[in-house]
Amino acid sequence: MNRKMRKLCLPAALSLALLSGVSAPAFAGSDGGGGAVGPWPPEDTDGKYVSVPDAYYADYEFDACDTTIKVSAGDEREVTYKGEKKDDGTLVIKYRGDATIDLTRASDGATIDELDVSGPFTMRLAADGLSAHLSGRGPALIYAMGAAEEKAFEDEGLPKAFYFTEGRLAGNVVYASTDQKEVVSGEITHNSVQHAKDICKMLDRAKDDDHGHR
Repeated sequence: MNRKMRKLCLPAALSLALLSGVSAPAFAGSDGGGGAVGPWPPEDTDGKYVSVPDAYYADYEFDACDTTIKVSAGDEREVTYKGEKKDDGTLVIKYRGDATIDLTRASDGATIDELDVSGPFTMRLAADGLSAHLSGRGPALIYAMGAAEEKAFEDEGLPKAFYFTEGRLAGNVVYASTDQKEVVSGEITHNSVQHAKDICKMLDRAKDDDHGHR
């Protein structure tokens, strides 16, 4: 089912520093040995997967559970990417590799450590830079950034912020400009997510477990 919305947030945790999964920071990529391989995102990596830049693992926050959730990179930081420029100007960026994150809820300090977010993620950016197709598989963390996404997720039977290990979520987005990559519209085009777990409930259980061990 396609659900129109103002924004579409796809595997954010697959790109820890890239909110909505595709916003590109102005950093150079890394070749795994500290060397730059060009602007981020890359135009092309000559068919090779290379290590993401350190900025990919920067902390970020999102609103959920009537508070703020902080996301920090975990111990597993083995994500690589490949950029390929097609003949029609489309830029395809693929991410893969082991990655974990730590979640902390600001309101009560509840935490989830080493959550696996190693699901592969693909972005197809149009030649004009104003639209993209995004597709990600579990395990992944997904969250809504506004009321429109919340409604779209609700229509799909998904929580406002959730984690899944199996299935795929995909959609199309339109950006306001090529500079900031602010998403102004989008639609979910594929949803085969299985057993989506509400992040708020996961944090509640983590808090209870923590109290139970004291």
